[in-house]
Amino acid sequence: MQVSDILRLKGNTLFKVSPTTLVMEAVNIMADHDIGSLVVLDQGALVGMLTFREIIQNLAKHQGVLDQVQVGAIMEKMPLVCEPQTRVR
Repeated sequence: MQVSDILRLKGNTLFKVSPTTLVMEAVNIMADHDIGSLVVLDQGALVGMLTFREIIQNLAKHQGVLDQVQVGAIMEKMPLVCEPQTRVR
């Protein structure tokens, strides 16, 4: 199986935000689309990923308050990437 096979099943819609997007806006996007992560792009270049993991960790760290926190402050920087032809097991 290749990554392209997984992508074919999941669909080709890419949900994205910028590093300056407020975390609560990103949470609303994730909730509205029932997704667990967002690609973070800056001027079209991949700069990070935001997942429920980063959100939950930061909610715990900041006693449940993420008002005015931007995605860039909590995103996973430099995520691992692969090509559609990459084989997976």
